[in-house]
Amino acid sequence: MYLLPDEVRRRVLRRYRRRSRDIVVDQRFRGWSWEHPPLDPPYDIYLPLSEIASRYCETMRDIYLRHVEHIRKPTNTRMILGRLYHETVTQTFERAKRILYAKGKLTGNELSARMQEIRDDVIDLLLQRVRGPEVERGLPWSPDECRSNMVWLWNTTLSQIAASVDHVLTTQPYIGLDALVNTAIPVVVEQKLDGKNLGLSGHLSVDAYGQEGIVMDIKTGRLRRFHKLTTTGYALVIESIHEYPVDVGCIVYCWMDQGTAPTVNYDVHTIDEPLRQEFIELRDQAMKVVYDERDPGLPNQCYEDCPYWEYCH
Repeated sequence: MYLLPDEVRRRVLRRYRRRSRDIVVDQRFRGWSWEHPPLDPPYDIYLPLSEIASRYCETMRDIYLRHVEHIRKPTNTRMILGRLYHETVTQTFERAKRILYAKGKLTGNELSARMQEIRDDVIDLLLQRVRGPEVERGLPWSPDECRSNMVWLWNTTLSQIAASVDHVLTTQPYIGLDALVNTAIPVVVEQKLDGKNLGLSGHLSVDAYGQEGIVMDIKTGRLRRFHKLTTTGYALVIESIHEYPVDVGCIVYCWMDQGTAPTVNYDVHTIDEPLRQEFIELRDQAMKVVYDERDPGLPNQCYEDCPYWEYCH
């Protein structure tokens, strides 16, 4: 999922790289300016990046309930599915790298054969670690359908990795093992980041980072504009730590609706100044909700899968 298809890579390199060079971002909105306004946090509060960026609840009552009332967010089906699908892709990358380092320079077919030997055990273990949803409202929970989708994600991701390995071995037959792994699988999954410079959690995890310097995030729900705020937040954090620009993000949408064939869509975007400014404004708003300890009330419209639905209504 995180190895971009050739046509997407060409679009990234030709269009979005050029756009990122042409679009000037004020230094105030670069992560390395974290000690100056507007990036300097207004309060000594540290919030998860995902809670700030996931603006399903327009009034931020979800943040109030979680961090002021300390009401734990109950799990629903979409939350469980998103976690399992994400972990499946992560495990596919990690296991493939692990096998290559342990067994040496395998071909794509050899790597695929070894990965298929462990697939069912890995997926079953992931499923065993989760319980059913605590909230039944919304999408029904179907373990069999979930497992089928996890198998599809594993196989699809593995086919991309195997093809990339074969391509590298064909063009560079004398490549070393470490170079092979990093060239064929140039993605770091679950990169841990400290976001405290920006008033965020000290234990952040970006879904994937590395290929062409792109911040990537995987989503299994419908396309929403605010999803780009997640990659924007991670870009700011990376800049605050490493002090080099991160200007391109990609949301990988995996749609696995019942009764239709799974599809993958790559939403590549420039992390421009308006997105950065919007993320920082939302961060400040969320911090103020927690600092004031004042219930912001219900939004005009609540989404049907909100885990706090029963509490709020």
